[in-house]
Amino acid sequence: MQALQRSQFTDIRNLESFDLQWTGPFTSMEEARTIARQIAEVEGVSAAFVYTDLPVIVQSEEGKTISLRLRGIDAPPRFLEHTRLFKGELFTEGTIASSYTNYGWIKEGRQAKLTFLRRGKQATIVPSTKNVEVGGIFYTNSWEFDRATLLASLETVHAISADTAFSIGLYSDLPIQQAKRVLSKAGYRDIQSYQEVNEALWSAMELEQKMMGLMLAVMVVIVLVHAYSSTRRLVAAKQREIAMLMTMGATRRLVLATFIGQAAVIAVVGLGLGVGLCWGALALYPHYAPLLYRRLGTSLVLQIRVWEVVGLSVGIFAFSLISATFALKRLLGSDIMEMFVYDEVN
Repeated sequence: MQALQRSQFTDIRNLESFDLQWTGPFTSMEEARTIARQIAEVEGVSAAFVYTDLPVIVQSEEGKTISLRLRGIDAPPRFLEHTRLFKGELFTEGTIASSYTNYGWIKEGRQAKLTFLRRGKQATIVPSTKNVEVGGIFYTNSWEFDRATLLASLETVHAISADTAFSIGLYSDLPIQQAKRVLSKAGYRDIQSYQEVNEALWSAMELEQKMMGLMLAVMVVIVLVHAYSSTRRLVAAKQREIAMLMTMGATRRLVLATFIGQAAVIAVVGLGLGVGLCWGALALYPHYAPLLYRRLGTSLVLQIRVWEVVGLSVGIFAFSLISATFALKRLLGSDIMEMFVYDEVN
């Protein structure tokens, strides 16, 4: 779940809402580009660029229609790194690029009929239609982005609709809140972070993280209770052997060392099998990643946090030894004959 969330927000920062954005809006492309160049000079800002989103309804030559957004963008290197070309060319003036997700009915070299809203002379807004050539097919790691997006240059979008408002996207090498403070000191106070732009999704994922943490805590408690119960049953099953050893002259220290050693071996084997299965699943994951991408529309980067696994394993191991010690001391406090007579000494 954490890997899925990290992957989704990585895609949002790289493709959707960027690290930070200034929605403006700006009605002049040149004004927006001038401000973007000024922002790019602020310390900690790795890229500042102009983009715009135009909601459109696309009709293919086969007559199929779908609601998409046409994104015009002065694409910086980081955006291009996560946008891979499948066919044709990206950001060729006068053409648009569709995604591989919609390749079944929007193909390169064909005409796509775009319907959008613009300002009218008599009515406030009126529908308008333009035929635009599809110049390329792209794909990214984000199925949601691919499913809903067409790409084009800013000039192309502006030529399609002169009423387009422009915004400024930013990438930063600094932590997001620190970058906001730096930009605020530089005089840019209306800039939003990707968490603020996607506040509803961010809040939902934070709640999900808390619930997952609570579930993990409950699972750890269940594991500890099970470990304690298993240790008690192990000691109870060995009580006649313990009684026999003590009858033959074994000291309490020897009995403790022997059966605590057994508990340690069982704990190590159990932990080793669990960690081994996790590593095995992680090693096999690349073979099933394409299937997961087709099902969920995302590519996950899975990893095991070594120190968390080590800490949890050490905690479970120590708890197992402590449980065995208490159970044995409780049993050794009983009479030897009781250990022979009763199935379990209370």
